[in-house]
Amino acid sequence: MALDLSKLRGASLLDKEPNPREIFTLLAEKDPKYQYLRDVQAEVLEHWFERRREKDVVLKMNTGGGKTVVGLLLLKSCLNEGIAPAFFIVPDNYLLSQVENEAHLLGLPVEREPDSPAVLQGKAIGIINIHKLINGFSKFGVGDDGIKLPIGAVVVDDAHACMNSMESQFSIEVDHTHEVYANLLGLFRDDLRGQNESMLLEIEARDPGPTMLVPFWAWHQKSEQATRILSKFRNDDALKFNWPLIKSDLSHCRCVIGGQRLEISPRCLPIESIPSFDNAKRRIFMTATLADDSILVSDFKANPGGVTKHITPRSANDIGDRMILAPQEIDPNISEIELKEYLKEKSKKYNVVIIVGSEYRAESFWKDVADRICNKNNLETTVKELKAGHLGLVVLVNKYDGIDLPNAACRILVLDGLPKARRLIEKIENNFLGRSRHIIGRQVQRIEQGIGRGVRANDDYCVVLLMGAELTKVLFLLDAKDMFSPATRAQLNLAADVTKQLEGGMKDIDEAIDYCLNQDSAWKKLARECLVGVGYAEKGTVRSIAIAQREAFDASVVTNYGQAQKSLQKLLNSEKEFDSITRGWLMWQLAEYTQYTNPVEAQIILKAAVGYNRRLTKPLEGIDYEQLSAKDLEQSRNAVWKLRSYGSDSNKLLVDLNGVLEDLIFKPDTSKAFEDAMKEIAELIGFISQRPELDFNSGPDVLWAVGNLRYFVIECKNGAVTSKVSKDDCNQLTGSVNWFEQRYDHTCKTTPVLVHPANLFEFDASPLPETRVITEEGLHLFKEALRTYAKAVGEQIGTIEYKEVLQLLDHNNLTPDKFLNRFTKQVKLKK
Repeated sequence: MALDLSKLRGASLLDKEPNPREIFTLLAEKDPKYQYLRDVQAEVLEHWFERRREKDVVLKMNTGGGKTVVGLLLLKSCLNEGIAPAFFIVPDNYLLSQVENEAHLLGLPVEREPDSPAVLQGKAIGIINIHKLINGFSKFGVGDDGIKLPIGAVVVDDAHACMNSMESQFSIEVDHTHEVYANLLGLFRDDLRGQNESMLLEIEARDPGPTMLVPFWAWHQKSEQATRILSKFRNDDALKFNWPLIKSDLSHCRCVIGGQRLEISPRCLPIESIPSFDNAKRRIFMTATLADDSILVSDFKANPGGVTKHITPRSANDIGDRMILAPQEIDPNISEIELKEYLKEKSKKYNVVIIVGSEYRAESFWKDVADRICNKNNLETTVKELKAGHLGLVVLVNKYDGIDLPNAACRILVLDGLPKARRLIEKIENNFLGRSRHIIGRQVQRIEQGIGRGVRANDDYCVVLLMGAELTKVLFLLDAKDMFSPATRAQLNLAADVTKQLEGGMKDIDEAIDYCLNQDSAWKKLARECLVGVGYAEKGTVRSIAIAQREAFDASVVTNYGQAQKSLQKLLNSEKEFDSITRGWLMWQLAEYTQYTNPVEAQIILKAAVGYNRRLTKPLEGIDYEQLSAKDLEQSRNAVWKLRSYGSDSNKLLVDLNGVLEDLIFKPDTSKAFEDAMKEIAELIGFISQRPELDFNSGPDVLWAVGNLRYFVIECKNGAVTSKVSKDDCNQLTGSVNWFEQRYDHTCKTTPVLVHPANLFEFDASPLPETRVITEEGLHLFKEALRTYAKAVGEQIGTIEYKEVLQLLDHNNLTPDKFLNRFTKQVKLKK
């Protein structure tokens, strides 16, 4: 007779057992490859089960450690305890398919539709991308609509990667062709002009480079008018998915206007706009082993206590073999072209994947050797082809997270340059904070995400090359290595030991790389040993800044502006070691919140903030200009003082210089980096420099004091694409000279210098007779002279004296007169 097995004990245990480890054992239909849990999975499941009743829990596991299986088991445990519905959230559809496949192999039912009966009844786990949860028409309910679909338990997988989509959803981005752009630019035009008139003119000329932040007092005073403009177009495609998420918090937003688009975004993400997520009983954030989890607090509104008490395996040594090298740190003389040619040759045998920060870099530098340039439209197809076999050299555009390239899919991974700012507000913050640890930490986080793409299991291996002078400079000169996770730091330290044995040149580096690619037994042993004893940090890192920002934002949303101010003031009082740039930035935020209750006091705070950080929004009454003194300047002595900051390490000097020279290029949307580089170069060769327009809201882009009361007034038009200098550009340079003459007496002499692709001026332009122009040819010669000078002083960097430096400056045409004669051209007038 046939047995009715459903009546026997144990047949329904799978839907009753709360312990996720036991649930795994009860999965009778799972694929044979899941015979047992890995140790790291079992450890994490055990710790979570003990803390499962906490609202916010963070799980950290190495890439390839089996996070997806863990997340699915946790949600099944929640369902078995009646915490339903349960949702597994991923950054994009590519990862959605992976989770779905993993669930099927485990034998766990999942559904893609969040409102399917099986999900709502707790019989299946809902799997969705973050966009389906967070958008203006979310099925889960938005704002005052309340909760339409409840969430009992939720796993947010790759939480840091989900942030990209969340930030976009909580922002309004409008192209310059849209009526909203014209209306808002008109509304705030006078306020922007008060900040920087020349930059406003560039924006109105649709220059893609400049971006301006609407002053907080103007946004506050005109918020009602701005709301009317936006509300009128709330059903347009450009606004309709975003407007419902931030319309209630518009007064707590910032508005950035660029030449091509504008962006409106909140100071922190108002996650309470999705009340079902905000009120979920259990929220589990899964991340790779990144060192900083502050965004979980500032943007997901997670409990800081839950974030710092992260759950991890006991050991972090289950990561694969990664040989992480920076060729241009090993040998600063290696050029990008050399590296490109080398990688193309390697790609004949191995899959080589290059991650670049922009479409421009992919097209302008890699296109001639790439077998595939990959963006979001062909990402899934490309990854499948890489996994299936040999594809060659593949370029990924701005894809630092959310993809897996295991085994032969990627044997050489290259991170080309620093990650680029994705949003306009990020560009503003980068400008405000420069090379502060706050910004470097953000960049390191994305770099570490990128590094993790090529190794997906502990038996996998991959060579990781860090390419680009700017990236090399940040990682090796600014102590950024300390910001990586323990396992990545251990691999970087091993790479540093390897580097010490290399003499330089691609031949030496190639031989080292082959030790990893060929899985040499001695190398494998070293690679394993370097991870022995490496564990996770005892606590997760949440910066005090993120906690204060979240507290201030939450208080302001309920109009408790006094408490918002107290949160930031308490932070400023308690943290005495903030550098001046960061302290100024925090005081600027304090001024933003003070504006709601005391506009006069807000301006006083802002003026004090600008005293710490000249790059911030300028107060209404402006700031006083501080003259550069060039009377007693001795170029060679200044140059020696600068050289002594490098100690006896000539490589440090060359890496630093290469990072600066990388920004001295003729290319649209690079003017601010170019101006920064011109300021740094001045100091390297013994001059004194300022950026008056940036620091004081008027004057030239760059001012050099070169000695004997002489000055170079420099306007940087390196983003120009015209073959002639326009009347506007000419007038701007003349205006900067007039600015100089109003602030310096008649004993000070100035030479106007224009950086522009051409020295031919339009017929209606009237350049000053003494004007000089640095063209592409002159810039190339200048950069070569700087390299030659740096190599020469580097050979005696610890002992070189003033006279020797003066001789080298003179020999390389880096003294004032020789600079003008060698690297600049006279003006030509169009007839």
